[in-house]
Amino acid sequence: MSLNFSGPKLKTPSVQTLGVLLFGLQSFWSASLVSAADCTPAGSGELAIVDRVYDGDTLKLQDGRHVRILGINTPEVDHGKEKTGQALGEEARMATDAFFKKDAQVRLFYDVQRVDRYERTLAHAYNAKGESLAAYLLRLGLGFHVAVPPNLALNQCLQSQEQIGRQKHLGVWRDPAWRALPAAELTLGHTGFKRIVGRVSSVRVAQSVWLELDGPLVIKIAPGDLANFSRTDWQNWKGRQVEVRGWVTERGGDEESTNKRKKSTAKRSFKSLIVQPRIASNLELL
Repeated sequence: MSLNFSGPKLKTPSVQTLGVLLFGLQSFWSASLVSAADCTPAGSGELAIVDRVYDGDTLKLQDGRHVRILGINTPEVDHGKEKTGQALGEEARMATDAFFKKDAQVRLFYDVQRVDRYERTLAHAYNAKGESLAAYLLRLGLGFHVAVPPNLALNQCLQSQEQIGRQKHLGVWRDPAWRALPAAELTLGHTGFKRIVGRVSSVRVAQSVWLELDGPLVIKIAPGDLANFSRTDWQNWKGRQVEVRGWVTERGGDEESTNKRKKSTAKRSFKSLIVQPRIASNLELL
């Protein structure tokens, strides 16, 4: 960042003038650093009032809207039959509740897509101090940085905030329940958001990139997401160990697996689970 001061040049400012100037510069840089640390987008956003905190990354507003916070996925809270609780889910919910406790006002900033398929509002959320909820939780290790295209405006900034919690081994980076699961130990019951580590047993590059691991899991990078990955040497990943994070589901909707299912006998020859990382930081070579 460069500063461009206009106006007449000062020849020999007094000590007092220098002090004021230095204080102003220090304040400017401090404000810039705070803004950068909290991943603040441009614009004024939209003000709303928080009615209650549903879980770490979901708010209910007084106007009835449910807001899914962009850039982060926090552990699930136990909502009875609807969802099973996960380790640190309650801690993430309490942290979000405390984040808005003194002032229930929230400022929402939107990205490209404003509503998801569940009709939830998608937004970045900030408290009355201008602090980012996602950045705050990521620094505490109370969630994972996850970006879903096309909402990538704060992708790099939030990734850097996650690294703070990760380097300090906080929250999900320390809790045994959130360790990366070996792909070879996965079963059909291992669905939902997971961290998984495994060795790439085969690579297929077509319209999508398919990385099969040494377990019942295949990693798919869809054509529309390939631009978010700088790598093109996918064939060289064979035999390499990787860590992937994302929502694991049972495979069965794509044409390839359908054809294989028709040809398979009692022992299936295709991978039973699938995960689709959308950004490069969710798929790492180890």
